[in-house]
Amino acid sequence: MNRRSMKLIIFGLCTGALIGTFVGNILAFLLPEGSAVKQFFLISYDFTFGSMNSDYLIDLGVIVIDFGFILKFNVCSIIGFGIAYYLLKYFR
Repeated sequence: MNRRSMKLIIFGLCTGALIGTFVGNILAFLLPEGSAVKQFFLISYDFTFGSMNSDYLIDLGVIVIDFGFILKFNVCSIIGFGIAYYLLKYFR
C-alpha cells in the first residue's frame, strides 16, 4: 500500500494552500502599511472558471443563480502548496 489515494492528495494540497493563504493574510496584517514586503504578500493571482459576470445568470425573480468560481492564490498560498506537496511526497 505505497500508493496514496487521490482524495488524500487533493485534500493535502488544498489544505496546504489554505494554510498558506491564512499565514499570508496574518503577515500582511502585521506588516506596516505601504511596505514592499506587505505588497509582495498581498499580490494575488486570480483564475476565473465559469460565469462571474451577468452573461450566464439564471434569474428566477426571487433568486438569481450564477455558476462559476474564482481561485485566488497569493505568494504564501503557493509556498503552502509547495510545502504540502513536499510533505505528501517524502513522508509516506
